[in-house]
Amino acid sequence: MTYKRMAAAIGAGFLVSQILAIVVHGFILARDYAPFHGTLLRPQEHVSWQAILLPVSHLSFISALVWIAGHVRWQGSIAVQGLQLGVLGWMTGQVPLWLLWYAEQPWPGDLVLKQLGLELASSLIIGLTISVLVRQPNARAADSFAAASSAAR
Repeated sequence: MTYKRMAAAIGAGFLVSQILAIVVHGFILARDYAPFHGTLLRPQEHVSWQAILLPVSHLSFISALVWIAGHVRWQGSIAVQGLQLGVLGWMTGQVPLWLLWYAEQPWPGDLVLKQLGLELASSLIIGLTISVLVRQPNARAADSFAAASSAAR
């Protein structure tokens, strides 16, 4: 994968992750989060320096997924590869995060289930976005293309 393609995949994945985070946590779950502002969640009236950690964490997560997408030999179509990447990202990133928070803090169980479900949908969309930009053909198609190219010479 070229640096330009990697940068494009990171940029697009990051943009999609930010949009999805705003939609999921800012709108869909806003009513569920309301009772926790000022206790488990920082008050919204005062934006603190820690707010910068949200996009930094998304950028590090997306960068790691792009690296993984470029180094794993995936099977299947671009869509299947993207869904596999999304599930991998969800299982290694979101599931442990939300379950740790649930174990340590008094989040309601139904809210954690909503978060996990919405994060799965977000991770699948992010995985598809990255997969389209990384465009790693499956091994069989790549081998067939290489064989056809060498036979044509």
